[in-house]
Amino acid sequence: MHINNLNLSKKILSWYDNNKRRLPWRISKKSKKNQYYRILSEFMLQQTQVKTVIPYFNNFVKKIPNLKALSKSNEKKVLKLWEGLGYYTRAKNLHKTSKILIKKYNGQIPESFVKLKELPGIGDYTANVLLALIYNQPRVALDGNVKRVLFRLFNINTEDAVNLFKTKRNGDLAEALMEFGALICKPQDPKCHECKIKKVCAYYASE
Repeated sequence: MHINNLNLSKKILSWYDNNKRRLPWRISKKSKKNQYYRILSEFMLQQTQVKTVIPYFNNFVKKIPNLKALSKSNEKKVLKLWEGLGYYTRAKNLHKTSKILIKKYNGQIPESFVKLKELPGIGDYTANVLLALIYNQPRVALDGNVKRVLFRLFNINTEDAVNLFKTKRNGDLAEALMEFGALICKPQDPKCHECKIKKVCAYYASE
């Protein structure tokens, strides 16, 4: 199947621009809070759904508004704000990571995949998503939604996926693919009739 990479990216980004959910951590990339909001939300979203995370995120940033404040907070306060979200190791790792970021990286999230992976609680997926969202690096973050989209479209679910798309909006594309999987290419009853890219979809062709 011949795929126009640029056209495919444009269609997904166009859909995303018109349909993306308003989420509290989606703020201007130029905002000083962007890095903090992104790392906090990504830790919270590990193994937890968006709708569950939203109130916890809003409450957390109200009480601990930035990375420096997080690094200076005691673990008991962090765990209290996490109460009910489960998987408390995430909260402990986030707290440890905030201290390292302040001390070693001057409060900045490193632009290196290797350095990110050295931080507590950050694996391949989180490193990829942070580099895409914060630094616009051409990376595809393979969560369950994205793996499903790629498998249905092209029968693949590997890191090679990044070569299937071409855009200057790498961060938006990474997020668009996740959003597309959550809202359109759903696990059950996908909304194929609303899909802008069904003409290149192997799954749709086989239906």
